[in-house]
Amino acid sequence: MNGLLTGLLARRETGLIEEIEKLERRIIQMENIAEAERWNMMDDNQFAQYDSDRKIIEEYEKGIRNRLSKEEILASLVNNALHRMKLINTPYHTNH
Repeated sequence: MNGLLTGLLARRETGLIEEIEKLERRIIQMENIAEAERWNMMDDNQFAQYDSDRKIIEEYEKGIRNRLSKEEILASLVNNALHRMKLINTPYHTNH
């Protein structure tokens, strides 16, 4: 009888260990997914920053081509930035 109980407890322990190992693998998988999503978000933020920088540079170059003064170029950059901020803060905005 004692051997039977020992065997049952050993199987139960083995089952619990297997379940714990499954949970550990699942946790590691979830951590990997979260890390990948974090990198994707960073990539999205970096692209948004790049796109914003690109637009500012294009606006600046356009001002130079049109022979605007530094003040006019700066005013144009500020106005366009304010316009983009206004678009972002409106419901259901779309990027232009």
